[in-house]
Amino acid sequence: MSRNLLSLVLGKLRHRPDPQAPRLDPPRVARAGDLRTSAPPILVIGCFRSGTSLVRRILDSHSSIACPPESKFLVPLTSVLRDPAAVRGLRGMGYQRADVAAAFGAFASGLFARYAESRGKTRWADKTPDHVECLDELWELFGTGTRFVLVYRHGMDVAFSLADPRRNYPVIRDHVERAGGDVAVGAATFWAEQTRLVERFRQGHPEPCFVLRYEELTTSPEATLRPMFDFLGEPWEPAVLEYDRFEHHRGMEDPDVHRRTRIEPNSSRYRAWSGDRQRVVRAACEPLLSELGYG
Repeated sequence: MSRNLLSLVLGKLRHRPDPQAPRLDPPRVARAGDLRTSAPPILVIGCFRSGTSLVRRILDSHSSIACPPESKFLVPLTSVLRDPAAVRGLRGMGYQRADVAAAFGAFASGLFARYAESRGKTRWADKTPDHVECLDELWELFGTGTRFVLVYRHGMDVAFSLADPRRNYPVIRDHVERAGGDVAVGAATFWAEQTRLVERFRQGHPEPCFVLRYEELTTSPEATLRPMFDFLGEPWEPAVLEYDRFEHHRGMEDPDVHRRTRIEPNSSRYRAWSGDRQRVVRAACEPLLSELGYG
């Protein structure tokens, strides 16, 4: 049995299943204006395999913040705002785009706030990698108080992880096809495309964004997380470093997070590739890799 397979088996044996969230009654649909009086929402944004699941569990361990598994429903909700025909149809009914966005935001916030309330928390966060595709619309939905935690990770490590032959990531399928079937190169171009979208949003909205680098988080957790919680306006709680002590609900997220019970270094695995292979994948990550300071 290979070392990687043995590690996978042992990880599954040690895994403590997360509980299912209790059934909740739907919240009363808030008026659009009610949203602005609630605690600012927190949106964790990052490419698949960038460490967003770890950040989700850290946030969910804070006494004030509830961060569920991937919600997924915001993407189809925001698709209405990306559909010109839908916007024209609503306008024909007398609804302006800004009012529709605020109403959608109030509805979504109500669902998240009800979840947070059920867990004895006063603030909600959400972590869904698909949200990279609809950042501008999320800004419309939730308003200027929203706080975005942008998780960046070395593109070659992301590509190495997405190219794991034991896994299948449909999200990179089109990129792999365009790369002639080369999974690692397709994964690298996927990372570059997704991270470019995040960077464009950050450059257009610098004040509500906090950049968290996965490499810094996993090597210097407290020094990295203290500024993040300060940015979020929440007091530092050392217990978040031991996120596995807390209960987190079961749902859609990266399964690897279950096998890692503590914050630990997990970078530069791409160096397992040959030098030639590294050069090919690196080229697919450029020029963004260098722009972000990844040597």
